[in-house]
Amino acid sequence: MPQSKSILALCRHAPYGNALAREGLEAVLACAAMDQIPEVLFINDGVFQLLEQNPEAIGEKNLRRNLQALPMFGVETLHICKKSLEDRGLTPDQITVAGAELKFLDNPGAFIANFDQVLSF
Repeated sequence: MPQSKSILALCRHAPYGNALAREGLEAVLACAAMDQIPEVLFINDGVFQLLEQNPEAIGEKNLRRNLQALPMFGVETLHICKKSLEDRGLTPDQITVAGAELKFLDNPGAFIANFDQVLSF
């Protein structure tokens, strides 16, 4: 049996204003549903996806449900770039996703280099 390739989903965009954040989380869930469980890294403005939101005020659907579904589909660890948080005035204690282990990375470049495939959203 061939070894499956390691997959990383790179979540780089803010949760609202375009469809990339939602499509990225949906792609992760689709991969996981097909037993290709990717690792997930929130970097750059993607870290905003991890905050509590009130998108109804701007006529958008909340992405929180997608995030909370990740552990149920086997995506149990979420990787988060520390520098991206710091650059945006955020702290690790502001980030919570029920059921997920959060790992804060100092060197996301080295982490990304370990994967066979990187999906960027």
